[in-house]
Amino acid sequence: MSKERTPLFQIPLKRTEGFLTDKICFRDAKAQTPHPGLMLENTPYHGDQLLVWDKFLIKHEYRIPKQYGERFVDITNDSNLIHRRGNIVPGAMTISKIILPLEILIPELEISSLNIKFTASAFYNERTCSLFLWQFVSSDYIQIEVKTYQQDKTVATAVILGRLKTNNKHRKEIDEKTVNKECFAKVQAYFESLEIRNDFYVNKEGYKDYTYPLAYIASLPSAEIVNQLSGQGGMINILRMDFGSYERIPITGDRGPEVKLARAKKRTTFNKVITEIAEGLVTYYRGLAIVNPIAKFHDSKEPVLEAVNKLIHKQETKLITPT
Repeated sequence: MSKERTPLFQIPLKRTEGFLTDKICFRDAKAQTPHPGLMLENTPYHGDQLLVWDKFLIKHEYRIPKQYGERFVDITNDSNLIHRRGNIVPGAMTISKIILPLEILIPELEISSLNIKFTASAFYNERTCSLFLWQFVSSDYIQIEVKTYQQDKTVATAVILGRLKTNNKHRKEIDEKTVNKECFAKVQAYFESLEIRNDFYVNKEGYKDYTYPLAYIASLPSAEIVNQLSGQGGMINILRMDFGSYERIPITGDRGPEVKLARAKKRTTFNKVITEIAEGLVTYYRGLAIVNPIAKFHDSKEPVLEAVNKLIHKQETKLITPT
C-alpha cells in the first residue's frame, strides 16, 4: 500500500489527558511541506488523532514538587537522603518521565533497550523539558533520541530503541482475579507520584494490561544500588537496560520484581554494576550501571557523603554528576 494510504501508526490525542499536570505537544519539521510527518485526523471512535508518516518531535514539560519526589522514593525504596532532606529529583524519576510518555501515548511501541546518561542533577519545582526526536530506521524499527534539561542545563540524554508491534503477535491477557492486589496498589501509587493516571496505562485497545510498566522496572536499579552500597556508591552516571524480546512481567507474583546486582571489578574512577530484574525464578531483563564513587559538588574536594550533608543543611546549592 502507498504511504498516502497507510501511516506508520496513530496517536489518539485523548491519551495526553492521562498526564494531569504535564504539557505535551507534537512538532513536525515538515508540517508546511507537501509531505508532512504528522497529519491530524478526526475519527468517530478515537476523536482527534495524529497520523504518523515520518520522523517528528515530542515536547514534554513538567515540574516535580518535592512532596511527590518524597513519595516516589518511598515507593521505590530509595534511601538516599538528598531526595528527602535535600532538593534533588531522583534520577529514577527522570527515567520514568522519559519512558512513561512512550508507554502511554504509543502502547504499540515495544521498547527493546534504554541507554541514559546523566550529566547534571535536576531540582524540585523547576520547569523541566524533555525533547523526543523520533527517527524510523525502517517501517517498524524506531530510534528515539531524548534530551532532558532544566533552563539551559542538560540533565540527561537518552537513546531508546524499539519497534512497532505486529498485528499478528499473540497478546497474553491476564485474568484480573490473578493480579496481586498489593503489588498493583504499589504500581498505582507509583503513577500517582508522577501525577499520571494509571488507567491510561492499564486500559489498552480491547483489554486491560496488568503488567509492570518498563518505566517502573527501569526505576528500580537506582534504589537498590544505593541500598547495597550503603549510600557510598556515588551517583549513577549511565544506566543501560536491555528489554530484548521478553514479555512484560505480569503483576501476579508474590513479591513483585526483584533487582539482583553483581559488582564488576572495582576501579578507582567508577564502579561498574551488572543488574538483573527477576520475578520468582525467571530473569526477565538485564542491564548495566556506571556509578561514579567520587561525585562532588561544584568547587568541592570533599567526598560525596560530606557533600550530601552540606546539601541537606542548605549550605550548598548545586550538585553535578561527573561524566
